[in-house]
Amino acid sequence: MTDETLLWRHNFNQLMFFVEMARDNVEAAPNSKGVAEKSTKEGLRHGVFHHLFEERERKSIYSAQLSAIVDRVLAAVVELLDGPLTTPQQLVESLSEVATLAGKGIESMDAMPDEEDVDQVVDEFETRFLVTLATTLSAHHTLAITINARKDTDGEYFDIGTYSFRGESGPGRVHIADLNYAMDSGASSFSLKRGFISYERFPPIQILTYGQWFAYIHAIWDEWYRPRLAAAYSRQLGTEFLKNDIKSAFMGELNKIRNDVVHNKSRVKESARNTILEWSTSDGVVGMTTERMVSLLTLFPRDELMTTPVRGDVPKTQNIPWTADIQLIDSVKRRMSDLGITKRQQKDIGDEMLRLWLEANRMSATENSED
Repeated sequence: MTDETLLWRHNFNQLMFFVEMARDNVEAAPNSKGVAEKSTKEGLRHGVFHHLFEERERKSIYSAQLSAIVDRVLAAVVELLDGPLTTPQQLVESLSEVATLAGKGIESMDAMPDEEDVDQVVDEFETRFLVTLATTLSAHHTLAITINARKDTDGEYFDIGTYSFRGESGPGRVHIADLNYAMDSGASSFSLKRGFISYERFPPIQILTYGQWFAYIHAIWDEWYRPRLAAAYSRQLGTEFLKNDIKSAFMGELNKIRNDVVHNKSRVKESARNTILEWSTSDGVVGMTTERMVSLLTLFPRDELMTTPVRGDVPKTQNIPWTADIQLIDSVKRRMSDLGITKRQQKDIGDEMLRLWLEANRMSATENSED
């Protein structure tokens, strides 16, 4: 299901929710005789239906089928607002008609075939990329303001539940010194000899916030947009493309940074050879600065994703369909980390393991002769 279909599905569900509330309120006040028609319609137009009209006017809908579904519901809304609306019962009945149409619209959306093109998939991915990045960049803004506004007379313990300072420690409270340490990203100053220089530190809150974005954007790329892009190219070109045929050097390097942050304690390993996102520092850590995060706003790989993919070879590997003792797996992971084995080298472990098992369980001469 496309992002725009999910959006209109949400809009219709929200509309149906409002109708349920309106029906409840009318039933709870059975003696109400009339409706202030003008103010009620203004409230509906600007408080309930405004997002429907604004979203429809904001941009055209890619899918012709979805466009027809949306326009049918909006036409019913316009008819409701233009018609008489003088009694509570009339209000509920009119809203119920719109809600019924919205419910049928949702059913139609759920039954719609996949028909999105490449432009739509790339546009929707870019929107998700930018919106989530904007949220990430401002994620700790409120906390930073709260800390900076703290007075010397305020308590030394920050109560996370109430977002206020208290004089005593307790559950859900952290000392201001620990909070500052978790937020402190270094310092910048001007040197008469060297100009503007900075001492950079990558505090826990910054790594958490930025690292979560890398993990999220890689996940939706690999599990959501990449398969959709492969399907869109397949429909457009008449050749079947698989998810792994959709390549992006930018997204590949982003994934390497994600891997280092999540699995290598922010030490540079997988991302050491990056050429687009060269974020390694002299200390050998991933330099997740605000400036670098902001630079991502202009790096979305639209041209890469709009380039016709090349079909790859049939996959020569697959996941091993067996489980193993969890402690044994942890021991192997620790040893791999000690040896500095890269993700590319890890694939050899499975081959070696299976060869050793086959070697230890060779068929006897008797078994061979029976075959």
